[in-house]
Amino acid sequence: MKIKIQFLIILISIFFSFEVCSKEVQKSCDELLTNEQYEDALKTKKDEYKSVLCHGKTNLRLSNFEEALKDFKLADKLAKSDTDRIMADLLFGMTLKEAKNIDQALLHFKNSYTSLKLFKPFKRLYLIQIGETLLLLSNYEEAANTFLEAYGLASNTDERAINLDRVAFSYASVKNFSKAIEYQIKANLAFEKAGLLSEYAESGINLALYYLESNDLTSAERILLKFEKFTRENEGMYYLSKVLFAESKYYKKKSNMDLYKAKLDEANKIADEIGAEDLKILFKDI
Repeated sequence: MKIKIQFLIILISIFFSFEVCSKEVQKSCDELLTNEQYEDALKTKKDEYKSVLCHGKTNLRLSNFEEALKDFKLADKLAKSDTDRIMADLLFGMTLKEAKNIDQALLHFKNSYTSLKLFKPFKRLYLIQIGETLLLLSNYEEAANTFLEAYGLASNTDERAINLDRVAFSYASVKNFSKAIEYQIKANLAFEKAGLLSEYAESGINLALYYLESNDLTSAERILLKFEKFTRENEGMYYLSKVLFAESKYYKKKSNMDLYKAKLDEANKIADEIGAEDLKILFKDI
């Protein structure tokens, strides 16, 4: 009898050990998606809102747009709260946009926004998507107005800075550099206040380039020197490289070809050292 009891205890121990191991091995779709294990994520069960939404996000990441649209449509049906439904609806529109169905995406976002009755954070999210879609359609003035409307719904300095930055970009895209400068100054100050150093540097570089486009060389030089000093002191090599590239454009405009070449060479050298392929592509366009 004692032997049987001991044998039973061993069996129970093995069973629970197996259960623990199984739980450790079986990761959720969200965990697999976070770890970029996309194929494994799509092998997980798709039986409720959260898992269906995760499958949709995974298919979107893999550019499986048709499958992603089906997943987000199903997630919308399975949603048990307004918040869940809105997230599925937003991702459905974003998938249309990523699939280059731009007109459909804009119509989707606008229709959803019109029927939205919840609190303002969701309204702001829809306005941002409408603004970004309008940019893709080259409707720059309407995009600027949409981002300004989103700015009015921002709940913190970070959100206000991001919206102001997109307003500036919209005006710059239509070559209204006086407006672009006006809003980029506001965005730059907001990024600084929020402590977002990378965005602050990026915003400052854009401000200098807008001054350069408007032929205000004095202001462009002042801003460039300020952010060269800032990026060197904060060891922001990526943004230092971008500042130096902007400075090369400034010196080229002033016909100082020696400094133009020196700044461009230094920008390229840093880009090579940090492996910034996107910057090396950008620097070819000068």
